[in-house]
Amino acid sequence: MTQTILDFAVESTDEKLTPRAGSILLGEYLKGIKLDSLCNIHLPVSQSNRAYASSSYINALILMLHSGGKVLDDIRTIKSDKAMQEILKLRDIPKADTIGKWLKRTGLLGIYGIEKINRHLLKSHLKYYDRTKLVLDIDATVIEAEKSTARSTYKGPPGYTPMVGHINGGFLIHSEFRTGNIAPADTNAVFIKKCAKQLPKDCKFKYLRADGASYQVKVLNYCFENDITFTIGAHLSPSTRAEIKNISTWTQYSKYEQIAEYIDTMRNVEQAYRLIVVKKRITPMLPHIEELLTQEQKQHYFEEHYHVIATNDLEHSAEEMLEFYRQRGETSENRIKELKRGFNMRYMPTSDFMANAFYFAIGTLAYNIFVLFKQTFEESWKHHTVQTIRYKFYNIAGKAIQHARKTILKVNIDFIEIINKIRKKSYQICLQ
Repeated sequence: MTQTILDFAVESTDEKLTPRAGSILLGEYLKGIKLDSLCNIHLPVSQSNRAYASSSYINALILMLHSGGKVLDDIRTIKSDKAMQEILKLRDIPKADTIGKWLKRTGLLGIYGIEKINRHLLKSHLKYYDRTKLVLDIDATVIEAEKSTARSTYKGPPGYTPMVGHINGGFLIHSEFRTGNIAPADTNAVFIKKCAKQLPKDCKFKYLRADGASYQVKVLNYCFENDITFTIGAHLSPSTRAEIKNISTWTQYSKYEQIAEYIDTMRNVEQAYRLIVVKKRITPMLPHIEELLTQEQKQHYFEEHYHVIATNDLEHSAEEMLEFYRQRGETSENRIKELKRGFNMRYMPTSDFMANAFYFAIGTLAYNIFVLFKQTFEESWKHHTVQTIRYKFYNIAGKAIQHARKTILKVNIDFIEIINKIRKKSYQICLQ
């Protein structure tokens, strides 16, 4: 007999167990929003009767990404979960290599299809927000990838540089999967127009927030022409630095920051706008570091600590506009981190560019479904990331049994109340 530390035995069982009982409620929500129908309507249909339906691929990938899967091979965690399959009636789950071939085969048509599905879901998201005060945040990000189709990014390593746009609450309204050698500033005005086209006809953006890559003539003119209030990071050009040196009055904003503003113009821009300048009056240094620097070095160091923001807002103070701009950290930058880290969009599955673009689009769908699904949570959970929800809810142990012709999901008694609340709220939302 094998010697062990504790006196217990390990045996196999044919019971239908699952380590992700919470994810089953996500699967139920997917049924409620009719994701199957949306996929089969908007995604290409195979001509073969033996082929998997588009919904089979999408359902499996959504569940995999929400469960923490990083690569296509992780689909086996869903394929081997008999309890999940029993309760959600998942009859067909393709293998990883089958999914890879489908991504390559579907490509661009799949991207268009996912865009239409996201547009449909956007209508549900907008019910929770004032449609007259919609904020668009756009930003580019880098996905490093050692793929044959990858190109050197502006950060150096090869990869891709997708552009993404978020609106109130973090919903990802539009994305463009780009090769790594495309600059973050490339065709930003066109991207903003595409984001606007995703909105229902009775909606328009009131605000645009972006970094310095969008400080362009076409972007500013588009905002003036469409009555959009922009708050965009500006460039520290030689002329801007010269203007900053002429500023005599600064207002204390924080312990280390002062703020000022002046009216500026750009060649070929229709109207003038405000330029808000933030400077570091005192830059924290490690003890005794300042003693090692010459006066010239310290002066150069301090001169670099300026940040400039362009805005056409005439109602709010410079301090209020700075605070509004800095909300990008949560509304855009952290949302991109959630997409890349939470849903593992840092990993692209193939060397085929269009297949990777389609996979990234599926990642945005998984992310948006999570944004919507969080409406079923109690208030204290609505700001949690998907990693936290995985830990607190998705990864609950459960067992599926059949009793009196009824399927039952058994879980620990501590989770019964929260599960019933989520199921009730999910049902109410899907009826609307």
